[in-house]
Amino acid sequence: MRRKWFSRLGRRTIRRGVPVAIPAMVMSIVLAGCAIGPDDLPSVRPGTGDGYEVSVRFASVLSLPNGADVVADGQRIGEVTGLELTYDYVEVAARIRKGTRIPADTDAVIRQNTLLGDTYIAFVPPAGDGEDGSTGARGYLEPGSVIGVERTVSPPPLEDTLAVLANFVNGGTIAQIQDAMARINNVMPKRQDLRRLATVTSVDLRDLGRNTGEIDRFLTGMNDSAAAIGERHDELTKIFGAEAATYWRRDADSFLVHIAYLLPSIGSIFEGGIWLVPMLNSLAATSDDVRGIVDDGPRLAIKTSDFLRNVLLPFASNPSVDVTSVTARGGGEQLIGDVENLLRMLGAVR
Repeated sequence: MRRKWFSRLGRRTIRRGVPVAIPAMVMSIVLAGCAIGPDDLPSVRPGTGDGYEVSVRFASVLSLPNGADVVADGQRIGEVTGLELTYDYVEVAARIRKGTRIPADTDAVIRQNTLLGDTYIAFVPPAGDGEDGSTGARGYLEPGSVIGVERTVSPPPLEDTLAVLANFVNGGTIAQIQDAMARINNVMPKRQDLRRLATVTSVDLRDLGRNTGEIDRFLTGMNDSAAAIGERHDELTKIFGAEAATYWRRDADSFLVHIAYLLPSIGSIFEGGIWLVPMLNSLAATSDDVRGIVDDGPRLAIKTSDFLRNVLLPFASNPSVDVTSVTARGGGEQLIGDVENLLRMLGAVR
């Protein structure tokens, strides 16, 4: 009986404790989850090991997260380990990989690869001051070094970036690009013409490929010409040298002197040449007539060739005349009288 009573009592106790234990367990898990932050989770990226820390001061860091990358020359050299907000600036603690040397006068910029991408710190060395490309830095960053606000660039607010993007979209730029593409499509030839152009181009290229020997010959000739010019370097130097310049100057002076004597004579001819105007007009009319004859030359040549071939040459080869009939306007009596007169003139009839 006692065993049964104890077993019943235990079952009742367990049944009463289950509704209380489950909520307590859930609350414990929730509270434990709230105690874990994103920084407590393990990262898949390699750490910086036992590197050294530097401080970078920005006027604003916006959404720079803890653990953001630190990049120099496109390579990840460290990560952000903490952020501290002060009255004048935000001090960012960064751990740099051991063995990485950064110029002491380097600049720091917060960047994003995409519009909504992750932000990171980029170390930008200043432009070289010397002819050898040195940065002019006095040493390198050491553990505990500080990059001041005057050498850092904060990112623009996301609202400003979105405003610029909205102005770009709504400002008509995209519509202008569409209009430009439409105009380009209208200007471009049709598909058949483009295919014909491609065919002609391919034929030309094949012909060019088959005649590379001519190109080689042309290049060889150009090379020989250049070599010949190079061999005559001394002569060319004399031609274009200081002594030759003196010669050319004297020659030009002599030529200009003769021109100076000739120009007044030409001017007197022009001034007193009014009497030549009628003759020039007649020459102009004659030139027009000659031009007309020259223009009619092909047609006249055809007619002349036809006359020579069909008339003159056949007659010259067989110069005979066959009288087939004689017709008189006055009738037969007049014809008989004319024949009698002709015979009388010949002495055949009296």
